[in-house]
Amino acid sequence: MTSPKSLRHGIAAAILMTALPSAVAQTKVFTPPPLNPHPKEALHITVTFDRPEDARRYTVFMRARYRNQQTECGYIEPDWNRRFIYPEGVFDISNESSDPVQARFSIYLDRYNAHECNWEFASPSIWVKDSLTGKLVTTFWGLRESLVPGSTYKAVCPFLDNEHVRRCLGGGEAVPETPLYRGIPASNRIPITIEVSADSAPLRPRMPSHFSNFARPSPSTDERTTPQANPAD
Repeated sequence: MTSPKSLRHGIAAAILMTALPSAVAQTKVFTPPPLNPHPKEALHITVTFDRPEDARRYTVFMRARYRNQQTECGYIEPDWNRRFIYPEGVFDISNESSDPVQARFSIYLDRYNAHECNWEFASPSIWVKDSLTGKLVTTFWGLRESLVPGSTYKAVCPFLDNEHVRRCLGGGEAVPETPLYRGIPASNRIPITIEVSADSAPLRPRMPSHFSNFARPSPSTDERTTPQANPAD
């Protein structure tokens, strides 16, 4: 038979757990929702080797990141740093072109069914691979301003015999004048052109993030007390 003291302790524990639901809350896990069987909103992207002969040795492939962008669908990491986590996944995008000189990709913005906690397209990444050595370099491309329909981006992808150079140089970025880069022969500097087709769908608006509701910093004391210039002066 349960003693009155044990019964009181059990009731107290039950009340405490009810009053503090966060103490027993489980980490939320969100897997991707069902695929949309008829996606229509797509970014159409082509990547062309500026020198056709480079296509004999190098190939291009693309990946796209999808993430759960609704605030209510994320969770705070149960760790000391308490980061806010949006579940996400990176997926390979198939090359629709049979021409080795030009790769064509379609990234669907409506890849998933639009329901509560829908996974939205977040960002792409383009990789160039040396088929002889297996080495990879990636482009610093894929920000929202890079994905405007009709936009073009040029880059040079350097390949070296070591692991130090791992990204393409583009957006007007000059090749550094350093011994490392000077040692890369012209044949291993692969120029490419990335184009977002004019008939691509525009990106969807950003969803509010976990930090959207945080108050903006107040102006400093100096900013509040600095007198405004008089236009008549």
